[in-house]
Amino acid sequence: MPGAWEPESDFYFDPHTKQYTGQENVLQGWCPAIRSADKAMHSDFIHTAAGEPLYFETSDNFSDLRQRFFELVERCRQVLEWPQERAMSWVADRGIFGQEVFEKVLCDERMHLITWEKGYQAQSWPPAEGVSGSMVIERTRNRADDIRSYHLQYWDRRWPKDERLRQIVVQATNPSGHSIQVAVLTDDTQREPSEILRLIFCRWVQENDFKYLDKHFGINQITSYGVVGYEELAEHVEDRQVRSAEAKALGEQRRQLRAGQGRLLLLQARSEHAATLRHKRIEELEQGPVADQTNKELSRLRKAQIRWQSGKPERQQQIEALSRELAELEVRAETVQKTESRLERLIEEQMVRLDPDKKRLMDNFRVIARNVFYAALGPFKKAYNNYRDDHDQSDS
Repeated sequence: MPGAWEPESDFYFDPHTKQYTGQENVLQGWCPAIRSADKAMHSDFIHTAAGEPLYFETSDNFSDLRQRFFELVERCRQVLEWPQERAMSWVADRGIFGQEVFEKVLCDERMHLITWEKGYQAQSWPPAEGVSGSMVIERTRNRADDIRSYHLQYWDRRWPKDERLRQIVVQATNPSGHSIQVAVLTDDTQREPSEILRLIFCRWVQENDFKYLDKHFGINQITSYGVVGYEELAEHVEDRQVRSAEAKALGEQRRQLRAGQGRLLLLQARSEHAATLRHKRIEELEQGPVADQTNKELSRLRKAQIRWQSGKPERQQQIEALSRELAELEVRAETVQKTESRLERLIEEQMVRLDPDKKRLMDNFRVIARNVFYAALGPFKKAYNNYRDDHDQSDS
């Protein structure tokens, strides 16, 4: 109901992706289940900090996750009738990381973003400046008294790459004593670091709910295999200019040529080095005492030098040929159309979107059923005190 979530200010955002294995020309997206890109349908979910599903939309990969995020937040505000001036914090995985994302967030006083720093490289610990603080996060496992403690030390500072952002470097140690080092980024420079870390390190509650919705409510079902062509979607999607297919093809060709040339150059450098060592050894043997074993080694080294000398011109010709191809490719790249309409390209390729309406309708029922059932499960869950199979028992 509108206003029911008014006290909340912290939310988790993450897409839940279902792989599509059918024959339709569906856009590809990242599928965590197979750790690869494939045809996919995305459901972008918003959960409360307690891990309760609150709002979602079903779509494909026409728009990048970082674009869909801002559009989703605005529609969520409208549907739930949140005041436009209401400030909220959004916790998201590193897939949303990007300079353009933080630029938008920094320009919006109603929004704070908390995410992992992508590509962070661990450094010596503790830092020379000293740690800023420490905390313990407790996680309940299969029953109320089955608690695991995670120890966190953190260094809170301005992000050296962009002083407008805050970086919290964390050395986290699990109950087994294994430590990892990660970094958290946020535009919120006022909030207590312990609150920020607790939010992002407890993001597993959203992942657990995805598993819960899948296992007990069938959220992974595609529901309908109907499709909508992009010519029909033209008035409902925001088109944008993207790198043209021809420019992409030339870029891939350039990458392959450079990789081939790189392998030949590396082989050439290694063979030159080996030839230098052989030549030095040949000189040593020629100046030393004559012996049968020495004569055999000398003969072997001389034959190797002859093979190297005979193969060197051919290898050099291959390198030069690749250089000419790359030069020609660069000339062609200057003349091709650099960008094109993404929408027009998809229409030309006869791409389609899995009809999201029926799935979203059924998933709405699934989420409502989950929330109603979870509320009713509460007293039983506490009394039964077995979180591993409490749903199975109460369901039966």
